[in-house]
Amino acid sequence: MPDSEHLAALREHLARQPVVAIQAGERTFELTTRHGLFSARALDEGTALLLRQLEHLSTLPRVLDLGCGYGAIGLTLAARWPASQVDLVDTDIRAVEAAAANIKRNRLDNATVTLSDGIREIRANAATYDLVVSNLPAQAGNDAIDQLLLDAHDALKDGGSLALVAVNGLRRYLQRRLADIFGKAQVRKVHQGPRHTVLEAAKLPT
Repeated sequence: MPDSEHLAALREHLARQPVVAIQAGERTFELTTRHGLFSARALDEGTALLLRQLEHLSTLPRVLDLGCGYGAIGLTLAARWPASQVDLVDTDIRAVEAAAANIKRNRLDNATVTLSDGIREIRANAATYDLVVSNLPAQAGNDAIDQLLLDAHDALKDGGSLALVAVNGLRRYLQRRLADIFGKAQVRKVHQGPRHTVLEAAKLPT
């Protein structure tokens, strides 16, 4: 027979979702995550690095968080830039549910989240974003990463930029692939830390 007390304790433990606190300017807000999501218990080093590199930017009208997870990047930008429209997408239903709950919890009326394989479900918004942000999944494989980069390019309007962070082991591959997609002169390394690199690519008019 199962131990009912232990089962009850386990259910109670799993019902308590982790919470991550993030500073956005003068505002501290909390994001509820889900067990099993990437960096569910604390802001990961790569995301924190990308957010620091984005602090100098002025408000941009339209932003897309590609592969948003529970919303750490996109919702921080929505909190920093209340006049912006920030859209988030992810392929994981648990991530989308968590991000939707965080939008509601933090009253971020300028943010939306959509369950989507890349930009497939928001294709109507293609070529409308001023900024696309992403923390690229290190284990996704080259084909999946290439698709994310192409989606980012297609989502951006002319003059818009992609800002991404990835583990250093992907840096050279990403620089080559971004040069193929955006043009070599449009790609720059913004910052390289001990384990992560932030890259930027700008979309020129076609």
